[in-house]
Amino acid sequence: MSRLDWSLVKSFVRDAAPVPDAEWVARKFDEFLRRSDPADAFAISGVFSLAHPFYVPKMSDAVADNLAISVPELGEALMRARLTASRAKQPNVLVACLPKSASTFIGQSLMKVLNVPMAVLMSSALSPQTPFSMGITLREQETDELALIQYGNNGQGYVAQHHLRCTPYLCRQLELYNIRPIVTYRNVYDSLVSLDDMMRKQQREWAATRGKDAIYFSDGLPSNYCELDDETRYLILVDRQCAWYLQFFMSWKRCEALGLVKPLWVSYEEDFLGNKQRLAERIAAFVGPEFLDSAKLHEVFSETVQAGHARFNKGVSGRGSQLPERVKDRIRASFDLYREDFDFSEILPD
Repeated sequence: MSRLDWSLVKSFVRDAAPVPDAEWVARKFDEFLRRSDPADAFAISGVFSLAHPFYVPKMSDAVADNLAISVPELGEALMRARLTASRAKQPNVLVACLPKSASTFIGQSLMKVLNVPMAVLMSSALSPQTPFSMGITLREQETDELALIQYGNNGQGYVAQHHLRCTPYLCRQLELYNIRPIVTYRNVYDSLVSLDDMMRKQQREWAATRGKDAIYFSDGLPSNYCELDDETRYLILVDRQCAWYLQFFMSWKRCEALGLVKPLWVSYEEDFLGNKQRLAERIAAFVGPEFLDSAKLHEVFSETVQAGHARFNKGVSGRGSQLPERVKDRIRASFDLYREDFDFSEILPD
């Protein structure tokens, strides 16, 4: 009988899977399998496949043919996995966020109080770092069903934080897998100023440890971004972000109006900078009092603010009022085409 210590497998996966070199990871996984009891190899290779989106164990064609899965078998496995995930009694929270809208603050606080892991729902992996080490950052943060199933079957619940627009398709996924969406938003002007702060800080830090290609696939910005004047940097962000900002806000509002989703809306200005006890109570009621204690969440909110954690950048509103008029005009022009159809006053006051 096998006496495999699964804690060793877990520790090995935690250390190896996030390494950016996928070929190195595959070699290490295969070496681990060769050292393992043959009776455990199948189960271990399954864990490795869950841990890394590009891992397939090395084997002969004959063995691979013997393990081949038919379409009916795949359908049965998928049905059982969906069924289990859709019936799981666990807190699954999605923080869908406009950039720099206190989503990291809220997400990390929820993970601490709920005692659940962070989930990256745009790729299947056991570690949230693995997809990013594989270069996923610039991809749209759309949900991956295998990731939804995998995290939905973890027996704990999770908190995911994504810059994610809403669609009727996403709404059906949220309903099927019992995911509670919290939508955070902020004044667009302030968001852009705060985003610029973060991008400049990151580029300076990354310059010491990463090459230009690695930095590009992390932020998609010019390599000389930090050297540009304020107006030029802001215009770069406006051209890249504004269409996404308005589609983010419109898509969640429209899906809500159609009755497809019932998110909890959290305003940076009104809620995050307002009464945090009231915010904690609203979030706890939304997630479910059987999972989340509002008093504990409020306590963590207070501790986090005092410690300056969770990329708590400035924590004020109104910084965007000093944007150059040319930048503001570019932002307003992006939104003007939709003003007859939609009210943007919550994120674009003027």
